[in-house]
Amino acid sequence: MSKSNIATKIGLCILLVIIADGLFYSQAIGWTAGLYAGLLLLMLRLLHRQLLQTTASKIIAVGIATLIIALIESPQLLAIGLVSLGIITLLILQKRKNLDCALLWLKDIAAFLSSVFGQWVRDFHKIKRLSKGRAVNKFQFSYTIIPVSLTLLFIFLFAQANPIIAQALAAIDWELPIRLLSVWRWLFWFIVGISVWALLRPSFILSNASTPSTGINLDRWLNQQTLILSLLLFNSLFALQNTLDILFLWSGEALPNGLTYAEYAHGGAYPLFVTSVVTAIYVLLTFNEQQPHYQTELAKKLVFAWLAQNIFLLMSAINRLLHYIEVYSLTYLRIIALLGMALTAIGMVLIFARIYKNRSNRWLINSNALAIAAILYIACFVNMDSIIANYNVRHALEVTGTGEAIDLPYLQHLGSESLPALRWFQVNAKYSPSQATQAGLLITELENELNSNTTNWRAWTWRNHRQQAVKSTPTQAVPIGNSGWQY
Repeated sequence: MSKSNIATKIGLCILLVIIADGLFYSQAIGWTAGLYAGLLLLMLRLLHRQLLQTTASKIIAVGIATLIIALIESPQLLAIGLVSLGIITLLILQKRKNLDCALLWLKDIAAFLSSVFGQWVRDFHKIKRLSKGRAVNKFQFSYTIIPVSLTLLFIFLFAQANPIIAQALAAIDWELPIRLLSVWRWLFWFIVGISVWALLRPSFILSNASTPSTGINLDRWLNQQTLILSLLLFNSLFALQNTLDILFLWSGEALPNGLTYAEYAHGGAYPLFVTSVVTAIYVLLTFNEQQPHYQTELAKKLVFAWLAQNIFLLMSAINRLLHYIEVYSLTYLRIIALLGMALTAIGMVLIFARIYKNRSNRWLINSNALAIAAILYIACFVNMDSIIANYNVRHALEVTGTGEAIDLPYLQHLGSESLPALRWFQVNAKYSPSQATQAGLLITELENELNSNTTNWRAWTWRNHRQQAVKSTPTQAVPIGNSGWQY
C-alpha cells in the first residue's frame, strides 16, 4: 500500500462522504440516489482498471447503468439494493474472474459485507504505521489566542462601520457548526465512510469454490418402495385438491355451504403456496445427485406428475389471490405474494427440467437465481404505486356499487403516484359524493407535497416532473384506461 495511492483513496473517500452529506442527510431522496450511484461507479472504474475485463462484468455494468436511470426516474429501495449488489458483484468478478455458481456468489457477497468494518480498522492501523517517522511540528493552542482574538475584534468593528460587511455576516449560517456537531450526523458520516472505503479498497477473502449439495442420508426413513408409495399418495391428494379447484374455482360452479369466492380464495392461496414449497424441498432431497438409487423410472414418472400437479396448484393459488384482490383491493403485499407464487411455479418447471435432463444442482441454483434476478430487475422499472392506485379506484364500491370501499389513507401512503387515479375517482365516484369530496382534499394535499418536492432540487425525479406537468390539466383529460393498469 503506497503512500500516494492511499492518500488518493482517503481524499476520494472524504469527498464522497461530503457529497453524500450534501445530497442525503436530512434531505428527501430523489434523483440524487441515481447521481450518487453513478459517481460511485465512475470512481470505481477509474480506480480499478480491471473492473470491466470480463463479459459478465460488462453485462452487469450495463444493468447498473439502466438501474441508475430508473433511480433518476423514481428512487426505489429495490433498485438501490440491486445497484449495491451489482457494484459488489463487479468487485467480486475483478477478483474471481469467473463466477459460475450463484451459491458461491452469495457467499462472496456475505464475505464482503462482513469485512466492511474490519477493512476500515485494518487500514486505519496501516495508515498510522505509514505516518510514523514523519517529522511533525508540535502545535500549541496557546499560540492561536492572540491572532484569533484580534481577527474577531477587527471583524466586529468593521461590521459596525460597514453595512455591506454587516449584511454579509448576517447571511452566514451560524448554526451550521452546531448542526455539524450532531451525533446522528457523525454516525451518518461514519457509516457512509466505512462503506465507501470498503468499495475503494476491496480486500475481502473470497469463499472457497464448492459444488452445492443437497444430499442427506435418507436411507433410515426411505427406500425405493416407500418413496414410490409416498409419491402415489401425494399425487392422489393433490389430484383431489386440483379437482375441487377445477369444479369451483375455474368453472365457476356455486360453492357449498354459502361460501363466497373471496372466502374460498383467501382461505387457500397462502397454504397452497407453502404446500408447493414443501413439495420442492421433498423432491430436491430425494431426487438429487447424491440419491441416484431412488431415481427409478416409475419414481421419475410419479415425480413428474406430482410436479405438474404442483404447477397447476400454484396457478390455482394465483387465481384464488386474484379473486380475493378483485373483491377487496390490491396492495404491495399481495403483489409480492403473486410474484412469489409465479417464481415458485418457475422453480417447479426448473426442477422438472433438472431431473428430466439430468442436470446438476449447480445448474438448478443458477437458473433459479437468474429467474429471481430477472423478475426483480424488471420490477424496478414498473410503477407499482400507479398500478395499485388505478386498480383500486376502478374496483371501489363508490365507483362500481359493489365490493369494498376505497381506502383513501392507503392511496395517500402511495404518494403523488396516485394523483391520476384520485382525479379519475373524484369524477366517477357516483355512489359516494362524500368520498369524492375527501378525494379532492387528498388531491390538494398530494399536489402541495408534489410542489414542495419540486422546489427541493435534491427531491426532484423525472416521474414527479411529469406529474407536475399534468397536474393543472382538467380531470376529464387524464382518464384511466379501460383496463385500469397504467404505468
